Amino acid sequence: MKKVLFLTIMFALLLVSLFPMIAMFYTAVIPSGNLTRVIKERYINDFETKYMIYLRRKVKSGGKISIVKESPESTKSILVERDVTLLADKLDMRVAKYVEFWVKGKGSFSVEILDAFGKSTVKTFSGNDEWRKYRIKYNEMKYINLKYVSKIIFRFDGKHYLDDVKLVYKFPAFLNFISVLKEDMFGRYIFNSFLVSSVVVLGNMIFSTMVAYAFARREFFGKNILFSIVLMTMMIPPQITIIPIFILMKKIGWIDTYFALTVPLLVTPFSIFLLKQYIEQLPVELEQAAYVDGANTFQILFKIVFPLTKPALAVMGINTFIAVWNDLFYPLVMTNSREMRTVQVGLALYQKLNQVDWPRLMAASSIIGIPVIIVFLVFQKHIISGITKGALKG
Repeated sequence: MKKVLFLTIMFALLLVSLFPMIAMFYTAVIPSGNLTRVIKERYINDFETKYMIYLRRKVKSGGKISIVKESPESTKSILVERDVTLLADKLDMRVAKYVEFWVKGKGSFSVEILDAFGKSTVKTFSGNDEWRKYRIKYNEMKYINLKYVSKIIFRFDGKHYLDDVKLVYKFPAFLNFISVLKEDMFGRYIFNSFLVSSVVVLGNMIFSTMVAYAFARREFFGKNILFSIVLMTMMIPPQITIIPIFILMKKIGWIDTYFALTVPLLVTPFSIFLLKQYIEQLPVELEQAAYVDGANTFQILFKIVFPLTKPALAVMGINTFIAVWNDLFYPLVMTNSREMRTVQVGLALYQKLNQVDWPRLMAASSIIGIPVIIVFLVFQKHIISGITKGALKG
């Protein structure tokens, strides 16, 4: 009983901890709305108004048009004698499953959908004396730009009733991911972040290991004092160090370049400290044997120390990757143009410059979070190995 209760509590806590991520991915695939209010359909016009002045702003007709108290689903519809045009105001139909509407009246009629660039698609239907629901499916709306639909024209021959013209959205909708990558330059932001993070991780693996090896295995004047200074730099807030770094980058001419985003981060105090502690636990006899066989310092470092420090390098690498990938303050100061922004800067400015569109915002957040999850899953075994080995004596 206690075991079942314990597992239930653990499972509940796991769900609570994963809820933000699940909510983010769920919101990213909804067509419109937010987490608590998913909008699966949108009325283009349901004609539920008593003012013809308002209706004429949204509906144009070549003949007489009137509001009548007859409807298949609501209370009112419109009675038209000829063609009627619904002004869609650049309606985005890319996430539409189909366009749905009700018509009552004899004879055939056609529906024409036009985009803002003058292209159109037409479909013909057969009318009926009774109210009937009609649909135009997504794959039938060809040859037009569905992102910028401007008009929907109903061409009737004689009197017809029209009501409840609406879009029914796809669910789940993955268009949000495509829109973010293509239209909001997040593809470029991801490339920048991936390039900067990879270069910084690679630089720390090489240069920080070299520094850590010197502190761990070499004896020189002022070693302990110098290492203490390295550790003390970890206590300095980055908001203070960013000022001299910015001045230096400006004098060199590296502002708004990849050099400014990578070079100052190629060696970090945390990486030096982590690797030094790990190298000190390695048996020095291996290095001494290599010296006897004629190996020099660099051969020992790259052929013996590097392979043995893989677990520590994995821990250092993923921590560095996540820190650089999620950094907002440093890239924001060092870049000026959109082309050089990283994902966190792009996401922050995306929220500021656009009206909050929760599905697309969550899609952008999901895209940003996926690389970090992949990196963790790839290096998971090495990370666990590094943590467990560091916990064992000898």
